[in-house]
Amino acid sequence: MKPDLSIIMVTWNSRVDIAKCLESLEAFCTGSDFEIILLDNASDDGTADYVTAHFPNVHVKASKVNTGFARGNNLAAQKAAGRYLLFLNPDTWVDEDIVSAMVHFLDSHPQAGACAPRILNPDGSLQRGAMRTLPTLETLLYELSGLSRLFPRSRRFGRYMMTWWDHNDQREVEQPAGACIAMRREVFAQIGGFDEGYFMYYEDVELCHAVLAAGWKIYFLPQTQVYHRGGQSASQAVQKNFPEFYRSQYRYFRRRHGRLAAWVAKLLVGVAELGKLAALSPLLPMERFLPPAKYWRNRREQFLSHGRFFLQHWFF
Repeated sequence: MKPDLSIIMVTWNSRVDIAKCLESLEAFCTGSDFEIILLDNASDDGTADYVTAHFPNVHVKASKVNTGFARGNNLAAQKAAGRYLLFLNPDTWVDEDIVSAMVHFLDSHPQAGACAPRILNPDGSLQRGAMRTLPTLETLLYELSGLSRLFPRSRRFGRYMMTWWDHNDQREVEQPAGACIAMRREVFAQIGGFDEGYFMYYEDVELCHAVLAAGWKIYFLPQTQVYHRGGQSASQAVQKNFPEFYRSQYRYFRRRHGRLAAWVAKLLVGVAELGKLAALSPLLPMERFLPPAKYWRNRREQFLSHGRFFLQHWFF
């Protein structure tokens, strides 16, 4: 008999996280039939071998090259047999039966193309930004200028990250973070899966945009929750890989808002980078408490990094 739901996981050097994730799923998700399909993107820490040895019920597919998050999910989804697909990050874990909660919701809400749970930090606090609106030039301006951080409770300035909302009520949303999102199998097929033109970042944004554009609804479920370790370091990861982040952002704006909007987005990002180079941006990390040598070393690295990106962003 086919499972109710297929959990899709894409890993890359995820051995430090994967055991906790899989153990929690086995321990708490007992009310519905599900399978786990794991696509490993050429990890060099033994993730695939570890899962194969310790979790024999997990279907492991090891790629010889890093295919990226989008293609990895698509490849794994091709092997899925469930009525529903749950895309789950390996740095998550659960303390309740999220599988049954999502299966029940999708069974009873035929208009729902996808749904997502409450996302918590490891300490149990709400992970802000796990539910977002689809990005526009207006929300990009508020994020880059720092207005969203200065006025997080404002429905206008805090709109993108939805920081004005307490996340206590079930509602339609536009873009849950890709750490945990369940979707009807037929919806995933209808929209063509993840857009593989995004190697890193914005894959989940494009996916949700496609779901909504196809006429389906996406719901936030406050009655179920997932813990996510990676959310706490997401901003640092973006800082480390911001050229790739902004390339994906530019692609999204061009694809969904047109050439002019993409050019304006590029202009806004360029101005923000100039502000960082001049040490005037309100988004710069507050590191004054660091020892002087480390502070200035960090500043030099930031200056060189943002300088290289600014040149690449505009001239290459």
